[in-house]
Amino acid sequence: MVLVSGPARIRLQDNSLVVEKDGGGGGRVPVEDMAALVLDGPDIELTNALLSFCIDKSVAVITSDQKHLPSGLLLPLAGHSLHSATLREQIAAGVPAKKRAWQSMIKAKLRAQADLLKHNGLPYDHLERLIPMVRSGDPDNCEATGAARYFETIFGDDFLRTRDEPGLNSVLNYGYALIRAAVARALVGAGLHPALGIHHHNQYNPLCLADDAMEPLRPMADRIAFDMLKADAIPDELYPQVKRRIIGVLGGFIKIEDRSYPLLVGLERYAAALRRTICEGAPLEPPLPDLTRP
Repeated sequence: MVLVSGPARIRLQDNSLVVEKDGGGGGRVPVEDMAALVLDGPDIELTNALLSFCIDKSVAVITSDQKHLPSGLLLPLAGHSLHSATLREQIAAGVPAKKRAWQSMIKAKLRAQADLLKHNGLPYDHLERLIPMVRSGDPDNCEATGAARYFETIFGDDFLRTRDEPGLNSVLNYGYALIRAAVARALVGAGLHPALGIHHHNQYNPLCLADDAMEPLRPMADRIAFDMLKADAIPDELYPQVKRRIIGVLGGFIKIEDRSYPLLVGLERYAAALRRTICEGAPLEPPLPDLTRP
């Protein structure tokens, strides 16, 4: 992950991203070593050659809005040799398979939330009791019930989860947006269209499937926010050094079938498994954050 804050000029040279800033402070990074490029600021100039090469190398390009929160994502039109065939299967996927997949994701999300609370010595039994209650499609909305209790436990009774508030909510929003982008990148690489969700269906949301698939991984961002809260380090604004700390979420690890993988490697396996679930009806075992890793 590379974060570029403006004002800056970035271009492609010898297969590397070159950053130039007035007065110095630029740098160079091989594009093949990048998973994502975050552009933070309206005063960044870049070349189409760089964008095209990033797409060719499956680098997710993320733009930021005036509040310096990720607002846009550039992904390949086709990231898999069987993209067209997979798209047809994805469109034709049956409702029962989608509901079972959502059930698995919500169970995994509740498990991950309970694990994070337990890891930090906080009460977690109320979440564990919800896990076996999640039915196909989660018609009882155990996900929302668990989320309300979880946020109250980890961030305090006064915390209100919103998208526009500064401080703690901004930290969470930034972390979630990065995870969402990484998940979308993996889905495209597996031939899946990120707009065709299994639970989220907002017609104005181009990343419905990414929003579905990232649910078990949200506690990875929560963990960073909680650590900052404990250290009394929640800022009023997301300064570059704060963003660099939050971007560390992409350097985390996830567990798949009791094996630990770097997040970006594990997401490729997760996306491939989700493709088999959607297209073939195979059972899904979503990943969990590996809290044994720093």
